[in-house]
Amino acid sequence: MLRQFSITLLLLLAAVLQLSAVEIPSEHVFVFERSTNSNYVCYDINLAGGSLSQKEPLKTYWVLDEETRTEGLTFLDRKMAFGVKVISAKENEAWVHLTAYKNLKIRICRHKGKWAGIVKLKGHEMVVEKMFAKMKPHFAVKCEYVEITGTDIATGKKRSERIIP
Repeated sequence: MLRQFSITLLLLLAAVLQLSAVEIPSEHVFVFERSTNSNYVCYDINLAGGSLSQKEPLKTYWVLDEETRTEGLTFLDRKMAFGVKVISAKENEAWVHLTAYKNLKIRICRHKGKWAGIVKLKGHEMVVEKMFAKMKPHFAVKCEYVEITGTDIATGKKRSERIIP
């Protein structure tokens, strides 16, 4: 009887843990981190009928609490900082920029068999993997710099560039 109770309890516990587990896609187009905490914004490809969504080519959401839960961007997040504005879009390519920085154009397209965000900085094209914002101390909304990390398309080497707003 005790053994049956223990097995039932373990199965129930496993079911609860499985329901509460957050599934975060392992391959993002890129992520955006900040120095203020460990939460980050994911930018994932958004397909509609097998083609790139022309209205919303990237899905955006927060990954919070050491990757234990996700949450959509707030209205202010979308409109002032981490939202995506579409400049132009076709079936397999879109040009976008983040709402916080209009001067950085990101081309969303297939690169080496997978969806990627490509930027051109200082004459070099690179596939973006991560953006990191170093926030000013005591000012949660003031940014010292944004560092963009990725792979240089021409050389295949890792590359980082800083943008100072």
